[in-house]
Amino acid sequence: MNRKINIYVFSGTGNTFLAANKISETFNKNSYDSTVHKMESIKPQDINLNSTIGIGFTTAFWNTFPFVRTWIDSLPDGNGAETFLFTTMGDSSCAMIAHIAKILEKKNYKIIGAKGFIMPNNFLLVLNDAKNIARIEKNLLKAEEYAKGIINGNGYIKKTNIFSSLAFCISSFVTTKLWKTKLAKKIMKFKVDTKKCNGCGTCATLCPTENIEIKDIPQFKDKCIFCLRCASYCPQQALSNKILLKTYRAVNLKDMLWKK
Repeated sequence: MNRKINIYVFSGTGNTFLAANKISETFNKNSYDSTVHKMESIKPQDINLNSTIGIGFTTAFWNTFPFVRTWIDSLPDGNGAETFLFTTMGDSSCAMIAHIAKILEKKNYKIIGAKGFIMPNNFLLVLNDAKNIARIEKNLLKAEEYAKGIINGNGYIKKTNIFSSLAFCISSFVTTKLWKTKLAKKIMKFKVDTKKCNGCGTCATLCPTENIEIKDIPQFKDKCIFCLRCASYCPQQALSNKILLKTYRAVNLKDMLWKK
């Protein structure tokens, strides 16, 4: 495996950042040179194919966010670059990671690992802090073991099955088609509590799709992917919508604002 490792990661409320940092830390402790990059800050054509590549992303409806799928679909020919994948989820991904691996194999990326980690839910069924911490600690240990397996040449690779293939087909339609409908946007649209909002702009800074513009208070466009960064990290807790009952954040605001 190449000693230089570049990990490109997309995270909504921080779970996948935690996994990416643990994996990168494990590589660095074993004399590799690993760097974590924000996926939204790197154009697909600019990834370093002369390194081992890691791609991490959040599970959303047994798939991943439209932004991530577009980013992955836009990657150049891999020319045999060794690549490992990982995802974080609140419950099950229905082997979504295995199907993303197949997409990349068709682009000539050599898959050396593909694994998911069950982290705290950030949307429905949000657990209390103690249970969230326990789940994070348990799965970061699994992320460390996953990285060690890749180093030793036996990285875990999730396999597909008939059920997961059907689920991936349906979820792909939902996340690439239905997600963009007027009805979906109406359901997911965020409301600003003008009594709480102070116009600080944190939500606009965090938004991966540049969907928020600050005009005294946040103004939302039509590119929301419902990653929940804005609502989860709003310092004033001024954002809500019809279906978000409780917010969750895996890391503090300062960590979410990193620039790499």
